[in-house]
Amino acid sequence: MIVAVIALAALGGAQPAHRDATTDACEEVVRFGLFDAIAPISIAATTAWLDDAPRVCFGYYRERSGPDALLTLAHGDYDIALMGSTVFTTAIERGVPVSAVGILALPTSSEGLATRAGLGEPRSLRGSTLATVRGSTAHYHLEAFLHEMTIDARDVTIVFGQYVEIMRLWDAGKIDGAACWAPCLDHVLTKPHGGTGAPGALLYDAETLLRWGFGTGIVIVAHDDFISRRPDVVQRVVERSIRAANDYRTNRDGPDWTAGRFADAAGRFLAMDLGNETTVPAAFVVNQLGRTEWPDTRTQIGFLEIGIESLQHQAAFSFAQKDLAEPPYEDPSIYLPHIGASFLRAVTTETVPLDAEPDPVPDFIPYAVRAQLPVPGEGCEPFSVIDGDATFDDGSTGENAYARNANCVWALRAPATGCVVLEVPFLSSEALRDRVDIFSAAGDLRASFSGRRRGKRPTTVGCVVPDAPPGVAAALVGGAAPNVDSVALYVRWSTDGYDERAMGAIEPVGFRATARAFAGDLPTCGPGRGGALCDSPCCVGVVDVTGEGGVIKTQVADDAYQPNSRCAWRIPARGGRVVLDVARLGLERVRDVVTIYDGAAATPGFGALAQPVPFPVFELLRRKYRMSGTHAPTVPLVVDNDVFVTFESDGIANRPRDGGPAGLEIRWRRDAAESTLCPEVASCGRNGRCEEGVCVCDTGYYGETCAFDTCVGAAPWRVAPSGRIVSNAGADYSPGQFCGWPLNIPGREGESIAGIRLRFDRFDIEAPEGQATTTDRAVVFYSVGPQQGSVLCIFRRVMSQQGQTSAGAAVDPATDETKFTFDDGDTLEVLLPEPAAAGANVQLMLGFETDANNHRPFSGFDVTYGVRFHGGLVFCDEIWPCADGEVCKQNGCVPEESKSSRSRRSRRKLRQLRRGVAIAALVFACVMVLALCVFFGVYARRVVRTKDELETERVRVVRDQVDSARQWVEDFQAPFCVVAADTFIALGALRPHEALRDGPRDADDDECDKQHTRLEFYDSVDDVERARRGGAVFVFLSHQWLGHAHPDPAGIHYKAMCRA
Repeated sequence: MIVAVIALAALGGAQPAHRDATTDACEEVVRFGLFDAIAPISIAATTAWLDDAPRVCFGYYRERSGPDALLTLAHGDYDIALMGSTVFTTAIERGVPVSAVGILALPTSSEGLATRAGLGEPRSLRGSTLATVRGSTAHYHLEAFLHEMTIDARDVTIVFGQYVEIMRLWDAGKIDGAACWAPCLDHVLTKPHGGTGAPGALLYDAETLLRWGFGTGIVIVAHDDFISRRPDVVQRVVERSIRAANDYRTNRDGPDWTAGRFADAAGRFLAMDLGNETTVPAAFVVNQLGRTEWPDTRTQIGFLEIGIESLQHQAAFSFAQKDLAEPPYEDPSIYLPHIGASFLRAVTTETVPLDAEPDPVPDFIPYAVRAQLPVPGEGCEPFSVIDGDATFDDGSTGENAYARNANCVWALRAPATGCVVLEVPFLSSEALRDRVDIFSAAGDLRASFSGRRRGKRPTTVGCVVPDAPPGVAAALVGGAAPNVDSVALYVRWSTDGYDERAMGAIEPVGFRATARAFAGDLPTCGPGRGGALCDSPCCVGVVDVTGEGGVIKTQVADDAYQPNSRCAWRIPARGGRVVLDVARLGLERVRDVVTIYDGAAATPGFGALAQPVPFPVFELLRRKYRMSGTHAPTVPLVVDNDVFVTFESDGIANRPRDGGPAGLEIRWRRDAAESTLCPEVASCGRNGRCEEGVCVCDTGYYGETCAFDTCVGAAPWRVAPSGRIVSNAGADYSPGQFCGWPLNIPGREGESIAGIRLRFDRFDIEAPEGQATTTDRAVVFYSVGPQQGSVLCIFRRVMSQQGQTSAGAAVDPATDETKFTFDDGDTLEVLLPEPAAAGANVQLMLGFETDANNHRPFSGFDVTYGVRFHGGLVFCDEIWPCADGEVCKQNGCVPEESKSSRSRRSRRKLRQLRRGVAIAALVFACVMVLALCVFFGVYARRVVRTKDELETERVRVVRDQVDSARQWVEDFQAPFCVVAADTFIALGALRPHEALRDGPRDADDDECDKQHTRLEFYDSVDDVERARRGGAVFVFLSHQWLGHAHPDPAGIHYKAMCRA
């Protein structure tokens, strides 16, 4: 596809001078992110109505979704964007410098849930699979609907994807319904399910949820930097958006909006947005515009200022869905600085028709209508070799879009100097998705660039590595690649399958890089500086640290670190140990993390040869510490090996949410191997003790110096057939962690290991509750090899049908289905796929993976493990006792000897003793000893019998107390009051219980008196059971008050109850 050009004839009037629709004629291009949906303001994209050429021109970009629009806006690649109010609350809670300047729309029937045939009732959704866009208003409405319909989140499978992916899933029949907006919703409502079934049917729409109190809106959001720099342009966007909406509301049935120029302009916008070269039918435009409310100025101001409570409710939803790592703000004043209602109050042209002064919409489409699309045949080769000085690019030309799904690699060979300097003077790509990655000859990531951020990118220098590992080029290409010698750098350009399809002021996209020979010494960068020439104020790529000590920093300044950072520092131990003091830790919790690895090898994302695997056991074994937030450890962190420190940040917020210095600062030093860890290098604090120069941590504390009260990485190997593992000592385990306890289970001669036994004496991890979801889980890995392991079993917490925290659940990793549930103290068995060889050791790992937050404190787990042999031998020790009737001998349970066997052995020994006794005195002494033994045996039996009787009596008393308590709970604590169904239907509206109970205030109100006399009371469970045996059926109906003075002023709930 090419840059689509749709030339249009003038619809009337003379064509005034206008820009040539190129960015060369513009002093500034404003980037505006729009949805794949028609709005009255859509006409601006195809008429240049917002432009003020040559000073300001607008470029319009197709958003994937609101959450993606927020990422792009926070990254600085958009100046203004549309997003759902749910996403906007996420921006406020995470401290993104953006403000809402207007409300574009209030979705009504343009957003909702459509389901396949057979799922027309809410209760039929149980067991279904529904798709939505994570974090969107559609997702918020879906969860709210399920909650209102009392459908447990466990009973519905929700899958997430972009709306285009959701449409494909519907066409393939892999989902039962979709919660999305037009055009996705229209696709589900009109296309056959699975290609052959019936089209979907609407189960609810956004208007229904609005009546229930779950209102949302499409918000016009601008970056605060752009607002402060160009408030006039922001005012223009708000003014004309409101003006267009008012014109549509006033003239929606007129010719301009039904088949004329405005309908045509909006239709061409959607056509180009969808990649077509023609307009869409006017009837489709009319349908799309008519299914959404386009609010006036007063409504918008009220939504933003009065609706802060609704925004906070949506923030609570985002926290429950793990889109927020920290609890939402309770103070509504936090939201006020992000509400730009002043722009709405300054609107003066709301009622001015679009064809009137000032600034009428042109009667023509200026010059042409274009959409930026890739051209077939343009692109780059999968692998290229560049010698000497050269300039290369992604292969797109002019203003054409670059190719989708590209993965191109260039090997830059070094000239005689042995080094190459690389600069990227031009880069314009979709932020986070399409990027340029630069790797050293050894495969280390040296730099990574993405997006449209203005300004110079750091310079990269690479030199030939004599002993460079093989396979770097093949790993980057993702397949076979020729071996090339004297390589100094590798450059990779990768894109995904999405196309933004820019319109309006189209800017060139893609990248261009320049390579040339480099000679000279590289400077030593100060703390916080990055780039080979230290030309970046933030860290960049992997750095090989030199010296005997120094400082690691993420950035020079303390106000904010770089978004989308991927930085790493390799510190050699040189036969000793590395000690790290964390002087500052100021990161956004969970989203931005620093990880300290044991060993110098690069980890996935930082090295070409470090490819991600499904279950990264090898990476987890190396992970010593993982930190986030603002609570730095108070004692040094120690690694008895080389160290690889990584820092990763996302593009949303680049500082702690509640303020304070931002970024990471670590002071490191190298200690000699002969020095002991404690007390020479560090103390063990209050949570451990020093034994033979090593810290032995108290139960639930972790780290070489016992600095953490929760697991933070991989614990040391345990070589023992049994043991105890406690996830944390504190009252709450840490979110955003992946911990591991590697177990080397020793074999036993002649016996095969079949698996392990587990006993969770405490299993208190987060379970789904209400709208709160969770992925917290414990995992048992097997075959811990050089790269990865297989999963034997997954343990999650589940909820009972009554909504109480119940038991743990063992989940089959292949099907994600529950195999069995267990309570605290139950013994579980996890078996290997097949028993190990006789006498062989088995390596397992217990992993613990937690998500972004805990909606309340959880105490974690306390598990005891023990080896499980194949066959009849049962392992035993002091923590795994044998069953009754067995004794533990040499760590194996054997049957206890019978009394008759013991008696025969005693008589045999006595005869042997008598034959050896020569004198009567010795015989007498033996008799006395035997008498004493008999005496003490009788006494011991009496003590044991007395103890058994007391224990039996205690059990009986406890059982009586439990029976009494159960009987008390089962009895009614208050009368049970009901009304007959025919009486309820005859009421005509919901009436307060007191009115039915106490009768009418007016004695002449016979109907009320009649209803009063038919109110029925039951005082006990027996009364209810007798009524049931007599044929009575009890139906419980619950509802929420919809008004302050009356529970159901419009009769909505009453009618629904009567239909039920």
